[in-house]
Amino acid sequence: MMIPARLGRNAPIIIQCGLGLFGLLFLYAMPPASGRMALVPVTSHGRAMLASVAIAHGARLVSAGPGQSLLVEGERSRLMQPLMLAGVLVLSARAGGCGGIA
Repeated sequence: MMIPARLGRNAPIIIQCGLGLFGLLFLYAMPPASGRMALVPVTSHGRAMLASVAIAHGARLVSAGPGQSLLVEGERSRLMQPLMLAGVLVLSARAGGCGGIA
């Protein structure tokens, strides 16, 4: 496959910038070790089990989030695996637009 010379010279820089932006996005959406998190169901099973799985693993419901999501307070280590297995994404509350100025 032929790569134009101009693109070939800039490819490492383009890739490096892309990886940097992806890393920043990942850090922004990563839930805190403890505190407020947005729980976003991505499957119908996750939607049905959202609140019960979160409460069973120590989360305290704070409010309803946008769409079908919930805003909770809890510990990431206790919530992440059971919720991911149930079809629910655990995100930082600020990533979902749930955070406010304190």
